[in-house]
Amino acid sequence: STEYAVGTLEEAHLRCIMSDFASLLSSFKQDASAVSAASKSGAALVAKGSKERQQNNKPSRKRPLATTSAPASPHFPSMHSNKRKNADFELTFLGIGAQKAGTTWLHKLLQKCSDISLPQEQKEVHFWDWHHRKGFEWYIRQFDFHSQKASSASAPHYGEITPCYAVLPEHTIAELYKCFPSLKIIFVARDLVDRAWSAMIMELRDQTMGLSAGEFANGVTGTDKNNNSNHANKRTKLSAAQQRRLEQQSSPSSQPDSYFMDRLRNATHDSRSNYAKHLSNWYKHFPSSSILLIDYREIESNPRDLLLKVAMHIGVEEEQAKQFVTSLNDKEVGQRVNAATSSGSGASTVSSSTSSHQLLTQRPMLKKQMERYLQPYARDFNDMLKTKGYDWRLDDFSLKKEIL
Repeated sequence: STEYAVGTLEEAHLRCIMSDFASLLSSFKQDASAVSAASKSGAALVAKGSKERQQNNKPSRKRPLATTSAPASPHFPSMHSNKRKNADFELTFLGIGAQKAGTTWLHKLLQKCSDISLPQEQKEVHFWDWHHRKGFEWYIRQFDFHSQKASSASAPHYGEITPCYAVLPEHTIAELYKCFPSLKIIFVARDLVDRAWSAMIMELRDQTMGLSAGEFANGVTGTDKNNNSNHANKRTKLSAAQQRRLEQQSSPSSQPDSYFMDRLRNATHDSRSNYAKHLSNWYKHFPSSSILLIDYREIESNPRDLLLKVAMHIGVEEEQAKQFVTSLNDKEVGQRVNAATSSGSGASTVSSSTSSHQLLTQRPMLKKQMERYLQPYARDFNDMLKTKGYDWRLDDFSLKKEIL
């Protein structure tokens, strides 16, 4: 399989986080001049976002290089499984990705299962990459029902979904295993071109709105309960003309193909597209039986069977899992959340995601460039799927498809 020099695992993860922030500061000099004739309050808001975005985000035309430092590592010796005197809190599962691959849909539906406890106030806790210095007690408090369920006859299955966990450095994954060796891992794999395109549309929208650092990736930081309303709050401060202007600037049609290829080569998007490289680190520490790889297309084609599979992988008894899936109505199961294609609330249907895909099909040259760039990553991941015994594959953009 093809290897690319994207630095060490720790360095790639740091670049992933730092690039999220840097992406919010990318330069769009036209923003300030475009709203100069607008109302004073609205113009000030957009100009502020424009000023922030003009710093430190020169697009790279090369594959990402290594940095010289790495973030401090999570280390909780008192939580190691061989040292714990009691197991009041046992982390059962983690959803580790992929970004823009239906993880918000999965989070919302798993919340409805009485045997599963997820953070109620936000989806992405980012404890194992950003907030581990706050300590394990802080982490436990994110699970609202911990105190009342832990003492019951059957404690719930505690878990959370943070897509950036897929690119955690190996030493953090090793620490996770020391703490929770029975942890179940869930990874949803989406077509690499569609995933990257969706992520870049979201990024463009966020930077056009001038969101502050940490609000990238669905506006969730893991600390602010009200972050999901930031888009709506900012829009209400703008005139109708300014809102239309911002929508035009956040449209993919406002940027040339070269812009998106530069963003695709950025460390964040590149790293999150290399499924096999980062999943191999999880397989080094967790047995294959603990890691469930999901085909994103199942969310559309067979969502109930997918939910049943996930619930049972987490550890929910088969009968309870079936009752949970049966209790969901068709509207709940059929609804997805896709920040890249929604305009305000964040909710959209499958057809909205399809329209996002159609935007890319209208740019065949860009789509071909993205396929060429991402093809090695698709082939590497398909090799992993074959090795692990899965009977599905991602599109590797070849003329001749592999016969399973």
